Amino acid sequence: MSKNKKNEKKKNKNGKNGHNGHNGNGNELIDRLNRALSLEYAATIQYLQQQCAVIGQDRQQFSPFFAASSSESHLHAQNLGNKIAALGGVPTIEPAEIRQGEGLAEMLRYDLDMEREALAAYVKAWELAQGNHPLVFWLEEIISEEQLHVDELEKLNAAYS
Repeated sequence: MSKNKKNEKKKNKNGKNGHNGHNGNGNELIDRLNRALSLEYAATIQYLQQQCAVIGQDRQQFSPFFAASSSESHLHAQNLGNKIAALGGVPTIEPAEIRQGEGLAEMLRYDLDMEREALAAYVKAWELAQGNHPLVFWLEEIISEEQLHVDELEKLNAAYS
């Protein structure tokens, strides 16, 4: 094998010159995206369980909220898994910790914690994605959505804690 081919193969192996556009931070970027994916899996399950478990006078108001939040997290997980695969990574199958609240206030507190953690995971991925403009723009859209979730849950937590 020629020296040029060896160097090219070495560059492709560490992600610096491959088709995936990782800018040298490929493995770390995939790890960050997989962390966000694990949080989206967990959020899908956590919100779905809450939609089923919320009782009393709060059920009518919060059951649809939890169901919609679960569906949105599921969509984020699908898109994120596809993005990870498109970047040459393997989407994780492991969800993050799923927390089961005893009542509405505890459910909302756990949801706020998870949304803050997801926001932080997306921001870390965004930092590593600099130079990959399409990925940066895509992450910025998700970060904006996650920030809206955090804002909404902070207001709900203030009212129900």
